[in-house]
Amino acid sequence: MLLGLRDTFTYLECAECGCVQLLEIPEDMSKYYPSNYYSFNEHGKLKTLLRRQWASYAYGRPNPIGWILTQAYFPNLAIQVVRRSGAPKSSRILDVGCGSGRALLDLSYLGFTDLTGADPFIGADLVYPNGVRVLKRELSSMSGEFDLITFHYSFEHMDRPAKVLKETQRLLSRGGTAIVRIPVASSYAWRRYGVNWFNMDPPRHFYIHTFKSMDILARQAGLRIVETVQEGGSGQFWTSEEYERDIPHNDPRTLGSSLFKRLLAWKQIRAWRRRSDELNRNQEGDLVGFYLTHAP
Repeated sequence: MLLGLRDTFTYLECAECGCVQLLEIPEDMSKYYPSNYYSFNEHGKLKTLLRRQWASYAYGRPNPIGWILTQAYFPNLAIQVVRRSGAPKSSRILDVGCGSGRALLDLSYLGFTDLTGADPFIGADLVYPNGVRVLKRELSSMSGEFDLITFHYSFEHMDRPAKVLKETQRLLSRGGTAIVRIPVASSYAWRRYGVNWFNMDPPRHFYIHTFKSMDILARQAGLRIVETVQEGGSGQFWTSEEYERDIPHNDPRTLGSSLFKRLLAWKQIRAWRRRSDELNRNQEGDLVGFYLTHAP
């Protein structure tokens, strides 16, 4: 439904840990990652400028434009989680499944200097003038040590999550932090919307984990979860309800298609945001950041 293809897929829900798993991965996934897929898109000068203001505000700097963008759209959580981790600007940072590397470019603007991305689906290695590198490779092909390893909604797209976390443990420096941000099936949205839940996103999401399944995977990999942060927002409501009405995410009728439509629906969106905040407080939000480090 993200692309409006309306293909159908079968998932299994584990009776032991609640993890929801795609049973058969399509042989050709390129159909579901077209060239205009959002994580591959490059931004022009104006969008880049606005992203910088948005990132600056998320990092805690006073920025009126960043505040307006946050209110009109949503917080820049990719920057907020790095700030929350306490990583100094000299940290060796690896962003896994980063697409064209937009989050890394935002961090470079904020003063971070050692920034690397890994994504096997980009066309070729990318080296930006500011030193940011995005490498076309699997995590298993990476070497070295990193103080902060991030998965910004990429982990659920990977078909061997246990192996991925073991590779993460191998690359993570002692005292370092890995942040895995994912949709979770241990959420109100999964119970309420089921197959129409926006963040189920078949077939790109191979595994939709729960707190229990992530704890099992972390321990198997020699890691431990030190903190979880709820990140659910209003999109879990308005997009899921549009899916229930057979309106795909790329349809011009969606609230996401224009700022004007969101302004018209501002009262309803505020109500959904309040509901999202309530679910987050109760540990029932549909998006969660898991902060991991080496097990003792």
